[in-house]
Amino acid sequence: MYKVEAEIFTQHMSLRQTCAYLQGEEVAVKDFFGVSGFFSVTFTGCGAMYALCKSAELSLKIRGGLTTMSYAAGDLLLNAEYYRDMLNGTLMFVPSRSGLTSEVLNAVQWFRSESGAQTVSVCPQKGSKLSAVSDLALEMPWIMDETPTMTRCATNTYLTNLYLIGLLSGDMLLLDELRNAANDQEGFIAKYAAELEGIGQSGTWDKILVVADGELAGVAQAGMITIGRMCGIPCFYSNILDIRHTFMGQVDNRTLAIVVVSPLDDAYQSVLLHELHKRGAQIMTISSKRDNLFGAELNVTLPEYQNYGIRGIPLLFSLQAIAFNKAVSDGKNPDTGDGSSPWVRL
Repeated sequence: MYKVEAEIFTQHMSLRQTCAYLQGEEVAVKDFFGVSGFFSVTFTGCGAMYALCKSAELSLKIRGGLTTMSYAAGDLLLNAEYYRDMLNGTLMFVPSRSGLTSEVLNAVQWFRSESGAQTVSVCPQKGSKLSAVSDLALEMPWIMDETPTMTRCATNTYLTNLYLIGLLSGDMLLLDELRNAANDQEGFIAKYAAELEGIGQSGTWDKILVVADGELAGVAQAGMITIGRMCGIPCFYSNILDIRHTFMGQVDNRTLAIVVVSPLDDAYQSVLLHELHKRGAQIMTISSKRDNLFGAELNVTLPEYQNYGIRGIPLLFSLQAIAFNKAVSDGKNPDTGDGSSPWVRL
């Protein structure tokens, strides 16, 4: 078994451990929020972590009451003076795989010293440099990926972001559903592993388009990054209807289009999927619908949760499983991916 295979297909165990850990930290986290005196919340990270931050920004905005922003850490580092006033007194949520990424560390240190920002960090590494400059450090070594491509770490970080949002907003239903999602993941993996293997190893596509909206848009982008790094193939992301204005010209009979279907519309999305079919794309839909209403090669039905964002947990697994199987099918070592470094130092 490949290392990344275990990281992907046994991630339900780490998700349960993460939920247990976060439950144990609830009092400390809520006490910290209560005395911090922040005026806004800013999510920041790099690469796939930044993509997850964009989903977290919207998830918190939906629950209202706070000015909420997300920025790539490199943007904050290069353009700190532009953002100084906007981030004055902000609470920074900073997920990082390594706790060593230069852009993250330098941006956090600048805004702590210049704008009075406080920092909550989420990192697998115990005693990391990021933890050392954080006001509250959540360290979860069991989510660390040994392989360069973020899989298990990404899914657990996404769950942690939502858990912190639940604590910050007082959304007890969100916390309950996150714990349910951690327990449901094992059954979801067992249900779809073979079908995702079939799509990933079909050998009939060599580029991928991932399409999603809302709270799942950032999650879809994170999954796209995983696919690109593990498989080394062209990858594109777009919002659902916006695909007509971005990458539709790239779609052909060598394209796998993964469409994360909004549960709030059938008509407009049906027309879009028909257009993708006409261009020759193979279609995989990820939706809350049990029936394959759009005639896709595969419809993956996400578990029902009242909080839409929680569906990002099984969504991330689905994209990771496709990436793994595509790499294997193409004769690439999924443990090394495209050879990129697990983290970047400037």
